[in-house]
Amino acid sequence: MKAENIQSNASAPLLAGRAFGTFHSEQDLAIVNRLLKDAKGLHTAHDLKDYCTGYKETLTGSSASKDSQTYMVRTILKVATGLDAKLCDYHKVKTPAAGQKVVQKQIDKGNKGLNSLSAALRIPSAGKAEKDPEPTAENVNGTAKEWWEECRKLAHSDKYGMTNTDIGVFIETLYMEMTGKL
Repeated sequence: MKAENIQSNASAPLLAGRAFGTFHSEQDLAIVNRLLKDAKGLHTAHDLKDYCTGYKETLTGSSASKDSQTYMVRTILKVATGLDAKLCDYHKVKTPAAGQKVVQKQIDKGNKGLNSLSAALRIPSAGKAEKDPEPTAENVNGTAKEWWEECRKLAHSDKYGMTNTDIGVFIETLYMEMTGKL
């Protein structure tokens, strides 16, 4: 009897975690659906800018986090409203209705969070030119470390005022976007 109680108590956190995960997924879907609905009322670039400004004003956290969240929302809305020439060309969108269909198609494919949906709608980067040499352990380590130190100094500067935690969260978000895990 005692072992059964331990077993059932041990699975309670797992069940609670699953319940929270389901709740989180449902909230992500509700957020992107609301964004898609709101896109129907945005008709100009100024409307889009004002919407994103209003959204950003309500966010909490570091300015980098706010900028990142707003960037994701803006990317989704640019496609859903047909207000960005490059994104519209890439997705072959000619009208706001067509843009909303593109966004809905990505949601239906499982891109239900702001991060995954905006990543799915972005234009993929071109990558490296063929003439660039492949990085090796010898030529990357020094360069990458120097680059990182400069980035860290800039992030900690008075201009940005980021903490190590802010930097870590930002890097984790970028990693998740790049690997498609978010």
